[in-house]
Amino acid sequence: MEDEEHNKELQQLHKLVAKLAMEIDAKNMRLFHLEEKYEQLTTTVKNMVMAKRKLQQDHAEEIGRLQSSLSESEKVRSELEYQRNQVEQKAKEVDKREIQLISEQERLESLMRDMEDGGDEMQCLETLNQTLISKERIANAELQEARKALIHTLRRLPDVDTNIGIKRMGELQVKPFRDAYLKKGPSGDWEMKASEMCSSWQEILGDPSWHPFKHNVVNGRLQEVIDEEDCKLKELKCRWGEEVYKVVADALLELNDYNPSGRFVVSELWNYKEGRKASLKEAIEFLIQRLTTKSMKRKR
Repeated sequence: MEDEEHNKELQQLHKLVAKLAMEIDAKNMRLFHLEEKYEQLTTTVKNMVMAKRKLQQDHAEEIGRLQSSLSESEKVRSELEYQRNQVEQKAKEVDKREIQLISEQERLESLMRDMEDGGDEMQCLETLNQTLISKERIANAELQEARKALIHTLRRLPDVDTNIGIKRMGELQVKPFRDAYLKKGPSGDWEMKASEMCSSWQEILGDPSWHPFKHNVVNGRLQEVIDEEDCKLKELKCRWGEEVYKVVADALLELNDYNPSGRFVVSELWNYKEGRKASLKEAIEFLIQRLTTKSMKRKR
């Protein structure tokens, strides 16, 4: 009897131990899963912290760039406003000069009608003529100053596709020379060769001793035109084609028109839509329009 009771107790004890072992294994398994989730959560939190720091850094840099851009834009706007006021003031002064000049011309015409009286009126006429000449010179000088101010202002504007802009009269563009080299077949460093050829011809154009012009009557007026029989131009046309020749000839005519003595490139206000020199009024209206458009965009 005692042995049977003893065996029963052992069996119960074994069952209890087996049950406890299973519970321990289950708890260990849950603990293992919890540790895995903890590690994943820790990694996710670290990544989120790093991403947050990166976003904060990017945000700070973007704010810095925006502040710098706004500061520079404000400086440009202030400079443009100042230049605009200067140009408008010059334009008003020129208008006043024109009104005075018209008044003086009317007086001159009145004096000419009374010239038959002779005497002191001839002296008055001569004095008036000298006065008109002097005022005309002053008005022309002021107009040139206004054009220079506009050229300086427009040159600082961002490059955009507009009808009014700055054209450098007598300056060669490298593209026709590149095209000419490509037609002959690309070999070697044709890009550099085209640039060197363009620079070389720019120097030739700037030599006042080279004067490939002749006089022809055009529309009833004696004018200087390109001498197509000039040796340099004939060789250029024969070797490199019509397009390169035309670019060089056009630049030569521009230099001869704008700066025949010095033969260096001159900046000019230009109406690209109509292919002609832009008037002072056109350039001022264009500048005011640009400033107004920019101001409206800022307000939006």
